[in-house]
Amino acid sequence: MAEPKKKGFGELINITSDAFGASTNETEIPYDEGAPKMVNNRQSVYRVPLSMIRPDRFQARFMLPYELREDFYSQKSGWVETVRRWLKMAETDRLIRRELDELIVLGDSLHDTGQIKPVTGQVININGKDVFQMLTGERRFWATALKSVRDGSADEPYVLALIDNQPSMEKQIAENMAYKALTPVGKARAAARIVLEANNIKQNSAEDEFAYFRKSGEVRLSDDTRDVLMKTLQLERTYYGRLMKFFELPESLLEICDRAEMPERVLREIVAYDPQYWTGAVHYFAEHEGRTYQDVHAFLERAAGRERPRAVRLPTDPATKSARSIKRVLLHVDELPQDDKIGSLADALIGESDQEEARRLVTHLEQLTTAVRQRLASLK
Repeated sequence: MAEPKKKGFGELINITSDAFGASTNETEIPYDEGAPKMVNNRQSVYRVPLSMIRPDRFQARFMLPYELREDFYSQKSGWVETVRRWLKMAETDRLIRRELDELIVLGDSLHDTGQIKPVTGQVININGKDVFQMLTGERRFWATALKSVRDGSADEPYVLALIDNQPSMEKQIAENMAYKALTPVGKARAAARIVLEANNIKQNSAEDEFAYFRKSGEVRLSDDTRDVLMKTLQLERTYYGRLMKFFELPESLLEICDRAEMPERVLREIVAYDPQYWTGAVHYFAEHEGRTYQDVHAFLERAAGRERPRAVRLPTDPATKSARSIKRVLLHVDELPQDDKIGSLADALIGESDQEEARRLVTHLEQLTTAVRQRLASLK
């Protein structure tokens, strides 16, 4: 038996419309004027071929490796050649392989079950040619491209897309964060772009992404821009300043930090040392899963010739363990993004406690404060 012919997207729209318009009123049920009604918002879904699409080069979450970005975004390489080179790089790079494996799974899913969520963007004209400038959905774009290249398809693939004639950074960042939290490097890019666009600083065709993002260090934050940073990324000015320090790293190292999802504390530790140690420290963290801040700190101390002989570690008693946890929390209060840092801690403590637990917390905190003050006074 021959397989039924697959219907095109336009036919599916017609079928859906006919289904809604078909009458089931064989018993002539009276029409209820007060019943909820569906409203047509006149927003159409389009099938857009990949060759017409231009992903946003300056968005916060980078997909393409740095080595491939310039050729692709300058149109020297199309999506087919770019994907082939990408797959080749993955043969020897563990971090790239990990990302491509995720995209391959997504591509298989899109092929088997269909694309449920359209990408978004707007149609612009470049040199007399219509181009779909993508706002959100770059993972679906590359997943579709990878599926096509790996299957050896002769037909150009497409993605389903919605036109958004009011694009914004807030929409793009929200979409990125809905899928997965931004890495510290990704968050730095997002913050830099918000600040640059708020000051009407546009990308120069002669500069790459990193040169553009680094311009944010020359801009003073207005109150309005601070509000946008807080609303979109929950960033205060001091936190923003720490993120901008990451752009001191060279592009090649920033990419590794991003792909390895290096924690912010590790990044801050690395940039605090002399630049001659950066390359070694970044590769040291990225080459094995599970390396921590303590591991990187020890590596940097060895590299700088300041490693201390390790004392024999004795078992730590419970009180010392608890004290270290309290100390770690209280000494890093300033890193919280909220304006009222102590208040936010109090809210979190009370919010997860019943009244009896809350009273016990207050009693113990008061007793601990009194005891610490007594011991501090005895040191004078």
